[in-house]
Amino acid sequence: MLEACDVSFSYGEEPVLQGVSFSVAPGELVALVGGNGSGKSTLGRLLAGALLPEAGSVVCEGFDSSEPDSRPEVRRMVGLVVQNPADQLVSTVVADEVGFGPQNLGLSAFEVGVRVDAALEAVGLAGYGTREVNALSGGEQQRLALAGVLAMEPAYLVLDEALSMVDSAERPQLRALVRRLARERGIGVVMVTHDPIEALGADRVVVLKEGRVSWSGEPDALVRNERELLERVLMTGPYERAFCTAVDEGYRLASGVEPADFAAWLAGEGRGACDAVRSCLRGVETGDARDRRAADGVQTAAAPLLSANGLSVGYGGRAVLRDVSLALEAGTVTLMAGGSGAGKSTLATVLAGLAEPLAGSVAYAGEGRPALAFQQPENQLFLESVEAELAFGPRQLGCDEAEVRRRVDEAAEALGLDGELLARDPFSLSGGQARRVALGCVLTLDASAVILDEPTSGLDAASRRSLHKVVRGLAHAGRAVLVISHDLEEWLGVADRVALVASGTLAWQGSVAELAGDPGAFERAGLVAPEAWELARRLAATAECPTSDGGAASAAADAPSRAAASIAASEAQRARAASGAASAQKPSGGAESASSPLAGVDARVKLVLLFCAILALFITQKPLAFVVWVVIALALGRLGGMGVGRLVRALRPAAVLLCFIVAANLISCDGSAAIELAGPVGINTAGAARAAAAVARIALMVVFSLVVTATTTPIAVADAFVRLARPLARFRVPVDEIGLVLSLALRFIPLVMDELNRVRLAQRSRGVRFDEGGIAVRIRVWGTVLVPVMVGLFRRADRLGAAMDARCYHEGTRRPHEPHPLTDRDRALLIMGLIIIVDLALAGR
Repeated sequence: MLEACDVSFSYGEEPVLQGVSFSVAPGELVALVGGNGSGKSTLGRLLAGALLPEAGSVVCEGFDSSEPDSRPEVRRMVGLVVQNPADQLVSTVVADEVGFGPQNLGLSAFEVGVRVDAALEAVGLAGYGTREVNALSGGEQQRLALAGVLAMEPAYLVLDEALSMVDSAERPQLRALVRRLARERGIGVVMVTHDPIEALGADRVVVLKEGRVSWSGEPDALVRNERELLERVLMTGPYERAFCTAVDEGYRLASGVEPADFAAWLAGEGRGACDAVRSCLRGVETGDARDRRAADGVQTAAAPLLSANGLSVGYGGRAVLRDVSLALEAGTVTLMAGGSGAGKSTLATVLAGLAEPLAGSVAYAGEGRPALAFQQPENQLFLESVEAELAFGPRQLGCDEAEVRRRVDEAAEALGLDGELLARDPFSLSGGQARRVALGCVLTLDASAVILDEPTSGLDAASRRSLHKVVRGLAHAGRAVLVISHDLEEWLGVADRVALVASGTLAWQGSVAELAGDPGAFERAGLVAPEAWELARRLAATAECPTSDGGAASAAADAPSRAAASIAASEAQRARAASGAASAQKPSGGAESASSPLAGVDARVKLVLLFCAILALFITQKPLAFVVWVVIALALGRLGGMGVGRLVRALRPAAVLLCFIVAANLISCDGSAAIELAGPVGINTAGAARAAAAVARIALMVVFSLVVTATTTPIAVADAFVRLARPLARFRVPVDEIGLVLSLALRFIPLVMDELNRVRLAQRSRGVRFDEGGIAVRIRVWGTVLVPVMVGLFRRADRLGAAMDARCYHEGTRRPHEPHPLTDRDRALLIMGLIIIVDLALAGR
């Protein structure tokens, strides 16, 4: 049993949980629901031992998380998947990320490999082992975070909005996976969720309100007896209303919450409820084909406000978008959907003018630039208060303070950001609250075209309804709105047009009504139809379900067989769509997924050779020896999958240092220069040779280090260091602690550039120009980036350390390392490398 007993917790002086008692039994699936800021995520962290209660206790199978000796056991037994996967990922390669936890548990390399393969297969990422974590989409990273926890085989699982960014083809599979984990493996699961299907499919629902448990019971009881509460805490649409009607007619939610389960009951003992269910789905079959623009009184412009024409976009030689053309008209809400990694977010950044296409063009008829709300709200925030965040954009646009105040107040009112929230640090907010702040930052820009990437992920029911009104209000005001979302059913009731993206191309686009008339459109995009659409289709195909006049839907003798065939075809379509989405996301065998020949070399060999090469470079003096070193560096770069261009770009951060070295050695100011320039100032030819040698050494050291870090994960480097330095532990050198710091440092190095790019992109999206004005202006603009970057780095360091700790890293460093002798190939490479280094050092003296 996992129990929270009378738990209280506060952030500073603000109480978040007050006297909460909660439990989950082995094999039980519990949905934890409530409004944004009600304490759901905090309770989840307490259950997993990531936080300690201020009062009360959290006990897992007899282990109290507050006791130092018991806390590691709680962490081992309770896996946690948080809202933002970037906060949970600790490695740079998929297989190492998933294997991180099992390694810390002291498992053998073989067992770690078995668990990694099984976990990746379970979440639909089979074949992704060699891919870089940062190359994955947001939905793929979310599934990766789940795989990393599953590989530890926990007894309990806390999923904090863990399925919120997964596409429609995979979400039913992952819901089924969660149910199997509970039913077949006996894992107790706590799902923090705003999704009604996830909540109603649980064994028990617990509602939090203002840090207290306000209701607890079975989903059937919530639907049957607490309809008002249900509507308040969960976003209900046609599908959920159909469920409520069926429950009133005797349906048990324990029988299943997927369309196939529901349709099977309606075709059998629930035949009498068909009319009532059909009334709940009325309009779904035709896509609710109202012309909302006409209703809003919006005149269609002669040309679209924002359009993409033949766009192609790529990164690192990999095509992300190919020949995409899309038009966003005034007064129109366009919904864009597609599988994880299809290129939706990339298209959003190009449309917003934050990234340049390889080919094609973007045309914008509005003022300034389109406004973009990022997929991850934290990527958009960088200031000290919510109010400062909302006011930043208007001030950058040159608005006077009265106009800034008006825009801030209107955005805060539209999104329910009260005075208390306006004074808060944006990074202290819950996921849903941060989402509302990020959306508010977009609204205050008052742009003619607005792009919202996953705008309702993490939002509670009330906030979702408010946002729907805001979006329709933007359209009513004549703006063009693009909504990117996996929540198809939610947004199809708001949108005018739909664009479906598959593998970097537009697979389908048209009106909602046209989409309803083309059932194969979802399949072509690797998606499945929304649940309400699927249920309506099944009802239409099921001859046994009576019509409103009490007769059968068809009196033909072969009607039952036609219905069965139609349902079978529907099932096949869902299976093909899911399979197509998975196959579209698997590595194609190109450069992105191919493993470098150097990646398989033992990290200890690479570290030893790197250290010896650096020593040899300081001994080298002859120009010909430097030429040989350059040839070796280029060859190793090629083996490591890096061309000359990438190696040159890697030297850019050191460019200032290299220029300083050249100037310090080349220019003489004491009158002893061989070539006089002005007075005592001249050029020292001997210094030129010294400068060339120093620059060559530094450049070569950077290249060799880059080759090692590019082909070796931070975890492998830290492990190799600990194994090589193990003899020093006899002299009380804290080898394990140094290894931990090294692992954090190596993982943290790329985060520095990530954080810099995040803040820079966030400021650019809200009107900052980094490429305009003189040198003094540009320095001042870049100066506004430094403080947010430093603050952001501290936050990310805390989260990275917490993520490693949650997966038992500290316990792993205390366990004896499994013997790992070098292979014959590694020994041969080590010996050959040392011979070459020694020969070059001796010849270059």
